[in-house]
Amino acid sequence: MVDVMTLIMILLITLGLIITNIYILIYFSHPDDKGSILGYILKGIVIIGLTLAWCQVLMIPLDVSNNRTFGSGINMKAFWLIIFVITIIYILIIFPISSSLYDCQDEWTPCEKIRHCLCFFLTIIIFFVAITAILYSSIGTTDIPIKVLQCHNSPPLQSNMFTGPHQVCIPEKKTKSIELKVNIIIYSVAVLTFVSWLIFCLFGGIGLSSVPMDFFISFQKRPKSISNDEIGERKQNLLKEIEQIKLLGDEVDSMEKNGIQKKFFFTPAKRKYNRIRNEFVSRFALAQKEFEIVNRNNANEFAVVFYYLLIPLGILTSILTILWIIQFICSYFYILKDGRPGYPFLSYLLIFFQDHDVSFLSFIVFSILTLYLLFCVIKGNFKFGVRILCCWSVYPMEKGKTYMNSFLFNISLILLGSMAITQFVSDCLSDYVAFTDVDALFNSIIKNLKFFKFFYRYHIFQYILFVVFFLSLIYLICKPVDKPIGLSKGKKSFSISQKEEKSNKKKKVKKDDKDTEDGGSQDKKLVNRNEKENEGSAEEKEEKLDIDENTGNISNSNDSDMK
Repeated sequence: MVDVMTLIMILLITLGLIITNIYILIYFSHPDDKGSILGYILKGIVIIGLTLAWCQVLMIPLDVSNNRTFGSGINMKAFWLIIFVITIIYILIIFPISSSLYDCQDEWTPCEKIRHCLCFFLTIIIFFVAITAILYSSIGTTDIPIKVLQCHNSPPLQSNMFTGPHQVCIPEKKTKSIELKVNIIIYSVAVLTFVSWLIFCLFGGIGLSSVPMDFFISFQKRPKSISNDEIGERKQNLLKEIEQIKLLGDEVDSMEKNGIQKKFFFTPAKRKYNRIRNEFVSRFALAQKEFEIVNRNNANEFAVVFYYLLIPLGILTSILTILWIIQFICSYFYILKDGRPGYPFLSYLLIFFQDHDVSFLSFIVFSILTLYLLFCVIKGNFKFGVRILCCWSVYPMEKGKTYMNSFLFNISLILLGSMAITQFVSDCLSDYVAFTDVDALFNSIIKNLKFFKFFYRYHIFQYILFVVFFLSLIYLICKPVDKPIGLSKGKKSFSISQKEEKSNKKKKVKKDDKDTEDGGSQDKKLVNRNEKENEGSAEEKEEKLDIDENTGNISNSNDSDMK
């Protein structure tokens, strides 16, 4: 039978994670999502998605424990296939339909909502099915390498009646392979895992370097007693940034009024809309973070103990990052002639716990290591989004302010990244997961599939992950703090260029000409407009910011539309 202690630990931690998922949902969810049938359905989808991601991590120690009894406990192969089939359905069907349905605005007609959902869903499903069908029909086989041994009888060293000949087996120099046709489910898992590696290499590499640094930077930037002059200066910089963000919001709002968000994804207008919208969301999130820092400093009321807890968290995450980097070097840089890792490192520790009747310690250590990788994917996504504004959208998770589309995106990202993490862990800790069903699936079948085997046999993704980690570490050391563009050396938004500002002024001037009955001159109107704008100046802006400080939030007319 399977190890009872490991099974009990898995059941308890699974129950604890489900309760944690519900708490996360209640803690972060926005009040606007309460009371609707669609909101309750999407919340159930979020809980199932998170639980599905944790299950992939928890099943590996269970598979290892089951392997010790030679598969006599649980049919883990069926368990893995069920988990991956549900994951494919969630990523390809449930996520596109639910997220596009939630993004539909209330004023849209039912036909527009159905068309919007079908466009997003069919684009993903047709692309995936077409790629999978073409590859599976042409190269849907795996070449599993085998070693052929030549055995012959060797005479005994001393001939007597008690000793006889014994066999000596020598492996052949050339490695042979067996070609097998895989089923469509496993091949679909292989295709989706390939896409998952692209997510894990980019966001996982950034997260491994940014998670420890952000804990220490958050402690360094904790609220402190600062002078009124410095507070005023930061307010003025923040007001300038808010003005730029408002221009972005107005631009997004005008595009939405023209119905650009309803157009197809690959049209130039829709791409421009997504680019400007991504910048608006990213800069607004950073500006709100800066506002909260100024507000806490100004109020002189903050939880000092909480910020001192960031130090042990930073030390813990630093240790986890160092452990993974050492394990990475031992597995992919120090390799023996037969292709095995030169020193298993963490595998030895996990095997030691497993062989000394303390398998629950092995399970706890393994879970911490793998869950940390999932957390790095989410952190890397946010870090990449706020630094590279033009090509990726940010879905921040904030207490009581997170809409369901942010939940759905982040959960889908975790779920997609968990497939690559499962393969990475089974390959990096190959001695620990040896002869398990997950080892047979990833390291024997998927690793040797035609076309995919080039990336897996030569560890292309693993090296990319290491390079991304190294480059992001250097970049974050040089620029450790996330700042809005307007608060960083006076840079302007790429979307609000000088030409566009001039054209916007010209449009406003023409509009004023049409609205004026007496046909006043443009110069006179511009002078009047500038006088009105200058009347408020800095004092009115400071009063406006002080009013916002009492609410504890940055108000924006477009924020409710940008959920």
